[in-house]
Formats: sequence, C-alpha cells, structure tokens
Amino acid sequence: MIQRWMTAAAATALILASGSAFAQTANDSSAPVDISADEQENINSQCRTIFRGNVEMLQDKSRLRANVVNAYSSRKPGQAGSNGCGEIDRVEADGDVYFVNQGQTVHGDHAVFTYANDTIVITGDVIVVRGQDVARGDRMTFNTKTNDVKLESNTKGRSKAGRVRAVIYPDGAAKPAADKR
Repeated sequence: MIQRWMTAAAATALILASGSAFAQTANDSSAPVDISADEQENINSQCRTIFRGNVEMLQDKSRLRANVVNAYSSRKPGQAGSNGCGEIDRVEADGDVYFVNQGQTVHGDHAVFTYANDTIVITGDVIVVRGQDVARGDRMTFNTKTNDVKLESNTKGRSKAGRVRAVIYPDGAAKPAADKR
C-alpha cells in the first residue's frame, strides 16, 4: 500500500537520527495518504499507476515530492485484467525527489522502495539533513526493518571531491575550554 512507502521514506531520515525510535514514532502508517499530481494514469495490463507532474504525497506529518511517482502492484496468480492486480510491491519516485518528516529531509534524483526486502535506495546527489547535521553521497540504501543504512559515493580516494561526507554537530551548545591559569 502507498502508506508503506511513506512510512519507509520517513525512515530514510534515520541516517542522522538515533536508531529505531524514529521508525516507531515518526509517522502514523494507518493515516490516509493524500496524493496530488497534474495527472494520474492507471495501466492495468502492467499493474502500474503513474502520477505525473508536481507529485505530492502527504501522510500524517510526512511529505514526499517528485516529478513522477510509479506504483507497481504484484500480479494475482491466475487473474488477468484490472482484477489481476494485487497489493503494491514497489514504488519509484523520479526527478527532484524530496522527502520531509518532522524536521528531517532527504533529497535525491531517484528513489525506489521494494517491499519484498524492505529496502529503500535513493540515488543521485543524495543529501540528508536533520537540524544542522548534513550527510551527502551518491547512493543511500536503507533497510526499514533493521535500520541499517549505507551511504556511498562514486568517488574514491583521500582528498577527492565528491566522497561521502557528513557534518554532525554534538547535542547542546559547545562548552568553553577550562581556564588553565
């Protein structure tokens, strides 16, 4: 179901958060999903629904925006036509993918959530922001069940631009150094 995408997408922001607590409290996956787009197309022969043009998906306190969102459903065994499509098993978002949830954002060019392995892969200039903390890379893979996150870059080697980079600020204000007089 679409709400599984929103819940999973909310979890991508965990890269800078503190583990599974966010996944448990960030989003009400039973809340209705409000989808708006310039157009919607259902291709029943492919069990695919396409939302095009300024797509925005809202659920609880989560928002996903992209140029195009494709929702792919599994085919029911032995059934054809519009009644042959089952539950959504993969969602793909393309073009200026932007996700916001409770002060956390993830941006990339393309995102795929696959239900079978509970994995989200976001590619293309991935930027994750939570408060002042920022992480960047070319590809982020996130498992929504285990909360395992891998941020990768196509650039390798010390001192090369474009490598994975994170700037993380400690909690609280910086404390002045002790006076050593």
